[in-house]
Amino acid sequence: MSRIEILDAATSNAIAAGEVIERPMSIVKELMENSIDAGATQITVEIADGGITLIRVRDNGCGMDEEDAQKAFICHATSKLRSLDELFSLHSMGFRGEALASIAAAARVTLSTKEPLAEKGTCVRYEGGQFISCEPIGMPSGTTVEVRDLFYNLPARFKFLKKDQTEANYIQVLIERFILCHTDVSFKFIKNGKTVLQSPGNCDPSSALYSVYGKEICSACRPIDSSIDGITVKGFVGLPKIARASRSEQIIFVNQRLIRSKTITSAIDAAYTNMLMKGKYAFVILDILIPSSDLDVNVHPQKAEVRFSNESMIYRAVYHAIVNTLSAETMSVDYAFNSGNEPKETVTSLPPVKAPVSEAAPAVKASVDYSKNIGYSNLYFKQQEKPYEVPAASIEPIPSVPVTEDVPSEEKRTEKTPSMETILDIVPQSREESLHELTSSRVIGTLFDTYILLETKDRTLLMIDQHAAHEKVLYEQLVALEMEKKVVSQPLIAPVIVSMSRSDISFIEEHSSDLEDIGFEVSSMGDSELAIRAVPAQVDPQNVSSAFIEMVDEWMHESKTRKDALILSLATSACKAAVKGHDKLHDIEITRLLQDLSVLKDPYHCPHGRPILIRLSEREIEKEFKRIV
Repeated sequence: MSRIEILDAATSNAIAAGEVIERPMSIVKELMENSIDAGATQITVEIADGGITLIRVRDNGCGMDEEDAQKAFICHATSKLRSLDELFSLHSMGFRGEALASIAAAARVTLSTKEPLAEKGTCVRYEGGQFISCEPIGMPSGTTVEVRDLFYNLPARFKFLKKDQTEANYIQVLIERFILCHTDVSFKFIKNGKTVLQSPGNCDPSSALYSVYGKEICSACRPIDSSIDGITVKGFVGLPKIARASRSEQIIFVNQRLIRSKTITSAIDAAYTNMLMKGKYAFVILDILIPSSDLDVNVHPQKAEVRFSNESMIYRAVYHAIVNTLSAETMSVDYAFNSGNEPKETVTSLPPVKAPVSEAAPAVKASVDYSKNIGYSNLYFKQQEKPYEVPAASIEPIPSVPVTEDVPSEEKRTEKTPSMETILDIVPQSREESLHELTSSRVIGTLFDTYILLETKDRTLLMIDQHAAHEKVLYEQLVALEMEKKVVSQPLIAPVIVSMSRSDISFIEEHSSDLEDIGFEVSSMGDSELAIRAVPAQVDPQNVSSAFIEMVDEWMHESKTRKDALILSLATSACKAAVKGHDKLHDIEITRLLQDLSVLKDPYHCPHGRPILIRLSEREIEKEFKRIV
């Protein structure tokens, strides 16, 4: 008995649909590419319920006659190549002959088309891969493809679709990419009956960029047009100030085809070396034009990746194109001066809020005069007349370890075989002991106006990163407030206007309630601008724009869950509001910071995982000075 069976047409089409049609966005991509190949100058995409209920793509291209309209639904039928040789020198957007057949196998499809000189058009209907009808129809020139009830007959694939708004956002991002590349085509995107995106199609790249990102991003981008070794690189490169927290805005086209390429992203990173902070990625939109014979577009089912015949040439062309463009920029940062024509120096104070005490935090029973532990005089502030008192943890002091008396520098001490006491001395401290150090140590000064130095009773030097410490304090406060649903939102005197892409704005509108939960009040100001009217109380009003954009980047483009995104937003808010390195802190501020830090569940790591505190024992210091060997 033979075990190999020839699949019927319906099954093979369903399998092909799984390869070609991953989600509604895949259908829109296939249909828009067909419209562009048909010479369309106007393309309208309309969806309902994220494209699951309805996708309608209408163009004014060349259209088809009745015979071609029916052939278009046959597997491996295409007008884009005639022989195997043409497969390796494609000039069209695609050639996948099973596109319409695959779409028809997974939905209810109606194709309406008419050639410019024809008296009437043709309407072809398919449902679940089965032919329904073909009849004449009156319509303007062009083609309209209507796809309804996606995956109605494939429940196994339907259950993997995401929320309607999420699927709609994928489609909107795709259309934005097409607008940026095909500037000669006017695109219109209608979502649930509302026009949310439209481009002029006037062949002006700047107009296309403006229609997607708005004025603020346009002003921070520089056009790029370079030719090296027969490779042309066009598009826009963004200044470092609009760098993003992900690669979502590194948009790469090759011969007007949207692709991903590690070679090109590596060249972009190299070109921006020493211009961006760690974790930041350049804003870049590139269209690379190369001979089609030097390009293989058939290495990926959706043609999302390509293979170059000479990757080193591509790398060099992209790298030098970006470097040459950026070299013309001064990259200077505007510096604000006060009315006295002197540099404005801001001293950040700790907000007078009480840190939440977690269950594991020590109980507060006593108070101490912390001013006695301040071992230096701060030159930047006047001493307060009344000492500042803060509560300390109720933990008994740890007996000091006996210390060998000092010896002349020329006489080096020799360590003996470690005793049990010595071994026990280097056992990691308990949490209570470590927290006690923060409240019982003597502050001996600050280093570089960045690190707080403390001397403990057991003769250990503690170095605390003031920014990381304050960031963790604010983060814990925000988390506690959010858990109790007591987030304090502060209105801004004047709203902060932020320019973002329309897909970002759609995402923000979808999650407006989540933003309100953490203290942001945001409203739309048009197609590509938002007005931030209120922020969490801990967010520095001077950093509202950057904090908000970074938060949305991490939330939207890193596929975070709501809980993870909320944690990220809280960490970002805390980081922006915390005191920075080189900020000069008052003695009282240092005291308050240490007290707030001492009641945290984890005072040793900032929300991003960096260490807050470093210990350096007397023994290690003496070893470095060769006082002991």
